[in-house]
Amino acid sequence: MRAAPRRFTMRTDGVVTEVIVGAGALTALGTRLPRIAKGRWFAVSSEPVFARHGARLVAGAGELLDPDPLLVPDGERAKTWRVLGALVANLVGRGLKRDGGVVALGGGTVGDVAGLAASLALRGVPVVQAPTTLLAASDSALGGKTAVDLPQGKNLAGTVHHPRLVVADIDTLATLPERDFRSGLAEVVKSAMLDAAFHRDFPRLVNPLEKRRPEALAEAVLRSLRMKARVVSQDPLETTGARFSLNLGHTVGHALETASRHRLTHGEAVAWGLLAELHLSTKVADLDPETADVLSLTTLRLVLPRFPGAAALAGWRGVLAHDKKSDRRGLRAALLAAPGVPRVTRVSAEALEASLAAALERYNPRSTP
Repeated sequence: MRAAPRRFTMRTDGVVTEVIVGAGALTALGTRLPRIAKGRWFAVSSEPVFARHGARLVAGAGELLDPDPLLVPDGERAKTWRVLGALVANLVGRGLKRDGGVVALGGGTVGDVAGLAASLALRGVPVVQAPTTLLAASDSALGGKTAVDLPQGKNLAGTVHHPRLVVADIDTLATLPERDFRSGLAEVVKSAMLDAAFHRDFPRLVNPLEKRRPEALAEAVLRSLRMKARVVSQDPLETTGARFSLNLGHTVGHALETASRHRLTHGEAVAWGLLAELHLSTKVADLDPETADVLSLTTLRLVLPRFPGAAALAGWRGVLAHDKKSDRRGLRAALLAAPGVPRVTRVSAEALEASLAAALERYNPRSTP
């Protein structure tokens, strides 16, 4: 007998978000959508995702959801001004009203562009996130960050629009290709680094996660989202520094992802970012080198990241200049003093480059930059 989905709520900027995690969680939509808005709801998805999971979504959501989805391109191609503009226009053209809403069914890119469209259409309607990738289920579906990409880098145009509901149905993860599944584990590993209790329990989850055991996935997703909810509730707009800690691995990671022209997945790029920033943490944040090594090896074991490649390594520093986490005083990075003890600090591009080179040499000795 399968365990029932587990639930918790968070309150951020006056918005209450319910989070439901577990096998069959999409069935909860039928009772939840009318509590949020009683008008017509529209699904935003990509063609391959809706082909796999659309019937389950429509069956679970009930009569309020229009069964005909609005489709966006698969992957990062969805996150453009052109796609966003067409999506907003189509939502309004299909009859979206202020008493309706948007359900985002897909991975992080669908969630980003659908959430941004929901924040703009009619000056804002509710959005429900129904993630179908491990990366989105464990991280991006919660927190309200929405965005499209610019030529200068990832996620440089967007809003904060908190979902009213996150439904992480573990059943949808069963169809993920291995590379996409491994990519999502990068955010799970990051979450365990940022939560001391999760970190202590994480070794018993490593083998089951590699084998894609549903109970391990449900626990990993739930604990990742609980950690994120706690941090986001403290610092919704990333003004105090608490939320910035969630960027662990992402200063280097986003730059590598953009410079590789997305030949690296988000999780693979973040995995290399974690290795680089863990190495830097031993230099400037007092992280124990042995702990950094254990965390790095666990990251490599679970994510299996591809090597960045010559083009990404040649171009990633140029992307850093447009990093949205920088300000007039320069770059910041989320580092780690110990598991569960993040430290946000000023860094130089040179220090990040040296740390990435050291990580690549140590953990991929035949392929140094």
